[in-house]
Amino acid sequence: EAVVSSRVREGRTGVIGRGCLQRWGPNHAADTVVTRWHRDNRGEITKIEGQPVLEFVGIFRPSFNEWAIPGGRVMPNERIFETIKREFSEEALANLSRPAAEQARISEMLAEHFKLGITVYKGYVDDPRNTDNSWIETIAVNYHDSTGKSFSKFPLQSRAGTESGAVGVQWIPIDHNLDLFANHEWIIEKVCYHRDAYNPIKEPKRKESQVWTVAGPGP
Repeated sequence: EAVVSSRVREGRTGVIGRGCLQRWGPNHAADTVVTRWHRDNRGEITKIEGQPVLEFVGIFRPSFNEWAIPGGRVMPNERIFETIKREFSEEALANLSRPAAEQARISEMLAEHFKLGITVYKGYVDDPRNTDNSWIETIAVNYHDSTGKSFSKFPLQSRAGTESGAVGVQWIPIDHNLDLFANHEWIIEKVCYHRDAYNPIKEPKRKESQVWTVAGPGP
């Protein structure tokens, strides 16, 4: 295929062609940031420096050895809201590997709880798969459970074999300086801002020995 003239807008990568991306130019994606308040053993909302602490549903991508926000590419003729529900159900709930009755129940849950979301970011993603001629642009939407009773019902589970290769999923507290896939920590920072929550990501990263890490999934 001939190399087209479109250039990645955030600077040259040094890689020519499409790489592993599907399209020349922008490849559109959607990311789902599902959050709730982090609570202690008594059920009280955890606070740091007087601000409530959020936690989000993260998936582990072994190919990059990093935690990430559930999300993926927008399929042809697919609306963003459909992408958001599909990707979250596949990557965080392993919906495709469940019986038909469970799939239907999960679809109902997503339709009920994914009604009101906040778009926290829309634009270019600093993704390792970008090239000079193909890059990823995303819309990141935050769905927040203020009571802790709605999203807790989601049967979190991931499976190998999804497009992302995600093999682990869990609630991750945003109480330390995270090191996430691509620019996902920046997206998380925007969620903290919109929810008026404690934001550790705005601080300079600590030395490696001081960073609290989230353990990857076991074998």
